[in-house]
Amino acid sequence: MTDTLRVGIIGAGNMGGRHARHWSRLPGARVAAVADVQAEKAERLAAHVAEASGGAAPRVFADGAALIADGGVDAVSICLPTPLHRPPAEAAFAAGKHVLCEKPMALTLADCDAMIEAAGRSGVVFTVGQVVRFFPEYARAKALVDGGAVGTPAAVRVRRVGDFRRMDTDWYADPEQGGGVLFDLLVHDFDWLLWCFGPVTRVYAKGRIEQMMARSIDHLDYALVTLRHASGVTSHAEGTWTDPGGFATSFEIAGDGGLLEHDSRKGVTLRRALRQSGEPGARGIAVPESPLAPEDDPYYRQTEAFVQAIRTGAPTVVRPEEARAAVAVAVAARESVRTGEAVPLG
Repeated sequence: MTDTLRVGIIGAGNMGGRHARHWSRLPGARVAAVADVQAEKAERLAAHVAEASGGAAPRVFADGAALIADGGVDAVSICLPTPLHRPPAEAAFAAGKHVLCEKPMALTLADCDAMIEAAGRSGVVFTVGQVVRFFPEYARAKALVDGGAVGTPAAVRVRRVGDFRRMDTDWYADPEQGGGVLFDLLVHDFDWLLWCFGPVTRVYAKGRIEQMMARSIDHLDYALVTLRHASGVTSHAEGTWTDPGGFATSFEIAGDGGLLEHDSRKGVTLRRALRQSGEPGARGIAVPESPLAPEDDPYYRQTEAFVQAIRTGAPTVVRPEEARAAVAVAVAARESVRTGEAVPLG
């Protein structure tokens, strides 16, 4: 590998543009190549990269396989629709390229396992973009819980909502490609819940994915998932693409020593309530937000952490096995929605 990490972006859509933007800002890295089956999108993204970096435009390829085979990159960001993640990932591993793959890793555990096995054989760095771990409120809440801020956690609620995204190919509207809110939206919260509260032993869910698949509802999806953790915590995850108020997130973490609350629609987005000795109530204490410097952007920090793992050999913040565990919860939730029964895990 050269002193400058040469990166290829596979998929020039919304997430490909986001990845390219942060790669272009990262010292010691440059976007060397862009691939997309829609040539005009790849050319457009390459031009944006050149304008942002002030350098030469990245080379453009017709697809990820051609980009990887060319050999002009050290690492790739895979930003394709979810069912297309596995082939370029395996090709990159075989070619000795490091891989940052957008979430979810895949829609099936078989694909996850194949990707993890291929990465293990190659010895390259492989991580998945479960970027919520890098958001300041979520990272701070994890640290506070680990430090005993709420005592012993007992019950957790998370919510992630928005209006349905409409894109040029509209692949999100097809549950066979996007997986619906369980895979595309709530997989973020599944990963964070597993990270904070440990393995899940039981999943029970209600949702609308069957109606989505039958096309009896248009561009609408909703799911409510209850998770039982081996630690004794019960968590509830709600996700929807039916909220016209726009994208928003929230969570509550309750324990025998207090409560942590986050609501992205409030001015102070993370608050802590301590239960005072001898008092039935609680008082709120504002937890300062992280500075809003460009380097604090969660996607920038995710990219930076990936490079750190490549250069130092340090573990990735999100191990592939952890990303697989989040997919396993989504798979179980989808089965629970289909059958109406709880699904055991582990």
